[in-house]
Amino acid sequence: MSAVPPFPRHPAKTAKAPVWRLVVMLLVLGTLWGASFSLAKIAMQGGIEPLGYAFWQALAPGLVLLGVSVAKGQMPHFSMTHGRYYLTAGLLGILIPNIIFYIVIGHIPAGVMAVVVTTAPLLTYVFALGLRMEIFQPLRALGIATGFAGGLVLVLPKASLPAPEMLPWTLLAFLTPCFYAVNSVYSARARPPDSASLGLACGMLFGAAFLQLPLVLALGDFYWPGWPLLARDGALLGQIAISSLAYVLFFELLRLAGPVYFSQVGFIVTLTGLLWGIYFFDERHSAWLYLATLLILFGVAMVNWRGRR
Repeated sequence: MSAVPPFPRHPAKTAKAPVWRLVVMLLVLGTLWGASFSLAKIAMQGGIEPLGYAFWQALAPGLVLLGVSVAKGQMPHFSMTHGRYYLTAGLLGILIPNIIFYIVIGHIPAGVMAVVVTTAPLLTYVFALGLRMEIFQPLRALGIATGFAGGLVLVLPKASLPAPEMLPWTLLAFLTPCFYAVNSVYSARARPPDSASLGLACGMLFGAAFLQLPLVLALGDFYWPGWPLLARDGALLGQIAISSLAYVLFFELLRLAGPVYFSQVGFIVTLTGLLWGIYFFDERHSAWLYLATLLILFGVAMVNWRGRR
């Protein structure tokens, strides 16, 4: 799963669309992104190296977005400022968090990872508050505390995880949403002026692919699907298709409904991530995990309440 592209600082007026269409798009997007956790787990268990897997998840969607950018006349800008932005955002928002994601997902249930990644909006608000990009609000602070309590419920009780040895991997997994949050703050502060979000997202993906290519080749981690396709190949190709389609849906939903409406996709990703894990791996979770999920989702809702109001 890749980081969500940066939103416009001042979103344009959204287009009109039937409510049912927006709901369907939101459900499809959340369901597709929710499958990313299970597909990554299949690929890692099948023997694909995390770096090789992450390379394709940056390059392929980047090529798709480039095509969309050309069609819409929103080509990525090329300058020293933009190049620095692409590389830094690609490093913070895609390369590092996704490699951690793909390393960890081989050791913990896909459903647990889906819950962990949900904390990204909470961490984003904490970092933005620390940098005085946001003002303190009691309700949002309560949301942070609630989400943090959910994180503690996930890792502290001995019965919360299927096995005690998963605890270090689960703690490491929290670095993924942490880097997503850092990139969100960086994207807001360093965003080049007069740049379309579509072009910036495209440049960010290519920046991540550019940084990964020499590492993939040097370490011998490059992977090319063989024939006949194995389960890991199907997971890799499925993830590429999902990521590419999800980015296109993201920008279309943003155009039609705006970022506040889109923010609800995180709830769907968490729930479908749990369901996909049950479907693919027959995962069984404790009541502690579901309690942690409710607390984290409730915390995210309170943090986002200002925008909804």
